[in-house]
Amino acid sequence: EDGEPCNLFEIFPAIAEENGWDLGEVAALAVRFAKRVTFGSYDWQISRNAIERNRRLGVSLSGIQDWFLSRFGSRAVVGWQDGKPVYNEKIAKALSDLYQSVKKADEEYSRILGCSPSRKLTTVKPSGTVAKLAGASEGMHFQWAKRFIQRIRFQDQDPLVAVLKECGYKVEPDIYNKHTMCVEFPVKPFGADLDTFASAGDVSASEQLATQAFLQRYWSDNAVSCTVTFRKEEEESLPSILSAYAGKIKSTSLLQYVDGGYAQMPKEAIGEEKYEAMQEAICADPEAAFGDAREEAQLEIVGQSDCAGGACPVR
Repeated sequence: EDGEPCNLFEIFPAIAEENGWDLGEVAALAVRFAKRVTFGSYDWQISRNAIERNRRLGVSLSGIQDWFLSRFGSRAVVGWQDGKPVYNEKIAKALSDLYQSVKKADEEYSRILGCSPSRKLTTVKPSGTVAKLAGASEGMHFQWAKRFIQRIRFQDQDPLVAVLKECGYKVEPDIYNKHTMCVEFPVKPFGADLDTFASAGDVSASEQLATQAFLQRYWSDNAVSCTVTFRKEEEESLPSILSAYAGKIKSTSLLQYVDGGYAQMPKEAIGEEKYEAMQEAICADPEAAFGDAREEAQLEIVGQSDCAGGACPVR
């Protein structure tokens, strides 16, 4: 509602289960954290009023396709009957159970805090940057391809740029923005070699919208964020496909799936041979190299005689 800020907590269920964590307990902790956020100090009265009235939470799932693949070995949509999607019942139950865990945790913690239960609890956020850091698929989206290049932009003065170049990553000036460098990272997604793996280029627009509606039904009472990728040959059928999900989803975006459509695309599908060549070019761990570089820089600053007055010059 107007003036109401987002209050998001993101769960990566595949990573949680890989670490042996109980998803119900993870969800309960997410609720406790997000609920406490509603008691924060907000600058605008319109925000304070909306938050106190709604106590809206946004407990989000991400890496969803990774989870479906690792735990269930299946996508949400397992078939079609009379033009309507048939869903994996085990996944539906797991999501419903997890939603109930969130709802129960909110009711219990609300009693402890002496406030009203939250009007809305769950969502699926886009999760672009956060999912990349976790090494997971983004939100509900399918991975771009079995092997792909992920390009990330850095300011040309960012110390990470030199470190990444020394470690063997391809670094080049961004052709669209000044003072910006473009770095290429080879990516092999989770489960890419499994027979059940599917990428954004493999899954129809119909199935993606059906998956969004599935998550809206069994998990999210806020919106499910989704960018549906479609092939050129699907373009004319999009109006009728979208009409079929009117009232079942809250909003969606559309993006044509293109491979090699323009230079320095954020994501570019590649073959196994190019992926292996890029991996072989990587000669060091950037995290370790960056740590070493920072230590050297700090030692150099400490040794500067012109820092004696308590302030060091910017070099």
